[in-house]
Amino acid sequence: MKNTVTTTRFFQLFCMLLLCVLNMGARAQTPNPSFVAIGHIESFSLITPSNPLTSATMTVRGQTITIPSSLLVVMPGQYLTAHDIFRWNLSANAYAATPLAQSGLALRDVPAPAVPFEADIIGNIVNGVYIAGVVRISQGALHVTAGFIQSMNPATGDMTVGPLGGSAGVRVHLNDPKGIYGPPSTTLDARFSLDPDNSPVHAKTGFPVCTPRTDDPAKCPAANRPADPALRFRFTCGPGIPASVDAPTVASCNPSLPMPLAVGDYITVVGMLARDSAGQFFVSAHGLGAELGVYTAQGVDPAYVFIEDALQGTKGEIFAGIPQEETTRFRIVGFTTDPSRNVEVSMVDSGLDEVGTSLSGPGGLFPSNLAQLGRFRNTWPSKDNARAVRRDVRAKIVGLSPAKLPNGLTPGLYTAPIGEYIFPENTRFGVGSFPIPVSFENFCFLRTPGAAVTTVDARVLTALDPFPASGHPVSQTAGSAGARVCATIDLP
Repeated sequence: MKNTVTTTRFFQLFCMLLLCVLNMGARAQTPNPSFVAIGHIESFSLITPSNPLTSATMTVRGQTITIPSSLLVVMPGQYLTAHDIFRWNLSANAYAATPLAQSGLALRDVPAPAVPFEADIIGNIVNGVYIAGVVRISQGALHVTAGFIQSMNPATGDMTVGPLGGSAGVRVHLNDPKGIYGPPSTTLDARFSLDPDNSPVHAKTGFPVCTPRTDDPAKCPAANRPADPALRFRFTCGPGIPASVDAPTVASCNPSLPMPLAVGDYITVVGMLARDSAGQFFVSAHGLGAELGVYTAQGVDPAYVFIEDALQGTKGEIFAGIPQEETTRFRIVGFTTDPSRNVEVSMVDSGLDEVGTSLSGPGGLFPSNLAQLGRFRNTWPSKDNARAVRRDVRAKIVGLSPAKLPNGLTPGLYTAPIGEYIFPENTRFGVGSFPIPVSFENFCFLRTPGAAVTTVDARVLTALDPFPASGHPVSQTAGSAGARVCATIDLP
């Protein structure tokens, strides 16, 4: 009887243990649904204003979303923490010692912004809480204006853009606090200023352009624009072998300085609507592309490069019983002013891992020498051993040693945020009944970001808290699938 009771107890305990393990496994294997929120910022507040890396909450489309501590928000020309955004409210026009009570970006702020601001947020729903992993803020990421330059004011840097010979167009002013491309802007919201290190104001080839100016005309010299009408829109700047036979050299052009824009040039402008003191709207631009083919001589420094588009697949974590498709594909499109030299493409984390991982190898990509002279592009296909997800992509002209010019630009080098991440998705609708989670465990800069420099202060970032976990049990601990990706699986 004793043995029978003991055996029965053992069997009962075994069954209970097995059921517990199975239930734990079932709960652990249940992923955290992903979400996307794109819309106007309704409310925005800091959780702990005294903490420079504080978390925050933001309401978009009626949904309250947690922005974890240490998350860098992607602004049009820079990275900012939530704390930075509140310290740099437009009403202060400068960094405040402590965060202001409002960001000035939310519809519920008093006064509300004259034009709504937009957030693009991607994250996972963890324990019923929407937690962000990627946050972009703009006034409208897809908002652009385009047309011919109708007039220019060298004293103010203002341009009007519209049809040639038609009605007056929109007024455009570059949001350029350092005055790299025109007179310095001192009254515009510097949170939405242009990137001061790359060249977001450029010809289609990547060569920097500028607005004529009376405050410091030497920074935008007239000699950098050919007087010959035949060379007005397409030429090679500086002496040497021209980029191509149909882009002759202009020896008087100094490639270390931008080329001045002129009335009649066709430009595409990205930026935000702002109001002047008279209450009139104008475009405060953080980017400008001119339909000009300006190149640099073959093998002659400085030369320029820019990234038009970059996307990266994030792979994912495999959840039992839920069919999914994931990818580690990486694609880039860009241009260089010197098609005679290759362009190396690398994935990097600005402020953390500036060396990064070369995708192209040191030999680089071959730029096109055909119709779109200077364009480089490539797609690296998916592979089984996932690449670690990076924050930025970098293009560098092979053989050029980047060094800042007096105007602050770094020729031959362009670093930009990954423009688009490709996330896992269900392959059979209804299996799982919700979107596959984003594998933020593979975003190494979110897990163990280490040292990074934000715009306001140099601070050591920490892992996101709370973390927008995928819910996969292996991904939550050291030595996990995500950690292995970050540590070892990062080869082209």
